[in-house]
Amino acid sequence: MTTIQLEMSVRQRFNTGLSQFIKRKVEVEGFYDYEVARILNVDGGSVGKLRKTFGISRADRFAKRFADTYGTGSLNTFKKLVENPDNTLADVARHFGFSREYARQVYRKVYGRPYTAAFHKKMVAREQKRLASKMGSKRIGPLMKVTQKMSSLGFCPTIVNNGPSLTIIANGYRVGFRSTSKPVYMGRRCYFRISQGVGCNGHYDFIICFCGNNRRGIHYIIPGQSMPKYGVYLLPEAGPRESKYAQYKEAWHLLTNESQKMEVS
Repeated sequence: MTTIQLEMSVRQRFNTGLSQFIKRKVEVEGFYDYEVARILNVDGGSVGKLRKTFGISRADRFAKRFADTYGTGSLNTFKKLVENPDNTLADVARHFGFSREYARQVYRKVYGRPYTAAFHKKMVAREQKRLASKMGSKRIGPLMKVTQKMSSLGFCPTIVNNGPSLTIIANGYRVGFRSTSKPVYMGRRCYFRISQGVGCNGHYDFIICFCGNNRRGIHYIIPGQSMPKYGVYLLPEAGPRESKYAQYKEAWHLLTNESQKMEVS
């Protein structure tokens, strides 16, 4: 059967063009070439050639096998389950009745990358959720905002709970966080007092000090050894000649580790 004859046959039987028919069967319904050939009553090789001529990708064999084994829509179910921060890989595997290792392999097949990064994000999300339930929104709000900013800058922060204090781990550094939205006026100038915290002197590599309210403010990234024992008064409007802490305003580059600095240079 020639291509023209096949085109006419498909239009009569399915009221659509040959290329549209093959595209729908292969890319949408996940049919293999031999399955399309069986419908059209031609050999599989002919369908393969036509598919390449029309620029149609081969059916996702893995997705189809998964759907054949675990039911229609099962791959979408897998995605929803595995993307839920509350679900572990073992939870997802248990839902389908296969091993956690196979769930890991399915994740790589579906997303084209290992599960490691997703696992890290879930751990961060769970810790943030746990902390949010443990702490008041007044305290946790600024902390979540600064970790979001750090994530946007590529630092991948992790929050750990060290008793009364919280530590942010980023690039191998231990980072403390302090914030205040209540300015202290001295004359005509507006200062923000940042306390060091009880028992925290020397505990952190850096301390991020946020001065301002939740919507607007300035971050100071101060090395731990440069932070006074009993805290500091910060003047956001001050320049380098007026305050030695001006050099730390929005100095996020300080959190870049040595290997990253070499890559950038």
